[in-house]
Amino acid sequence: MTFRYLLLLLILFLFGGCKEEYPVYASFCEQNTTAFPKCLHYAIMDKKEKHAIEKSFGLKDDAQCSYRVQLIKYYVGACDNPVVKSVGSDFNGYIRIEIKKGFKCYYKIQSDYKNDADAAFERVLKKIETERRAQKISN
Repeated sequence: MTFRYLLLLLILFLFGGCKEEYPVYASFCEQNTTAFPKCLHYAIMDKKEKHAIEKSFGLKDDAQCSYRVQLIKYYVGACDNPVVKSVGSDFNGYIRIEIKKGFKCYYKIQSDYKNDADAAFERVLKKIETERRAQKISN
């Protein structure tokens, strides 16, 4: 009987540890800024990703808007740092979405990932939607 519980616990522990649960970091770049812009221009080539980001922000693409949204997908790849090689890395890359006005950062949001870049992208999109809804409620 206890062997079954131990086996079940071991299986849950192994499969429970497979899900990536990296936090999502979001901030406005200027401390006195706390509101999303009223318009956005999405400088994103992939149509599916552009549509998903557009949906999260809740604003259609406005080519005349001075606020530009960029998607950055960074993969660490081959790292030659001896410390990282000996200890191991906590993540393989990150997904970042930035809003810029000209060349100046307005807002950024990012999540790291170990093996699943798509899950990191989804985490970032959900956080954007949550912040947008919270902003609408407070206004």
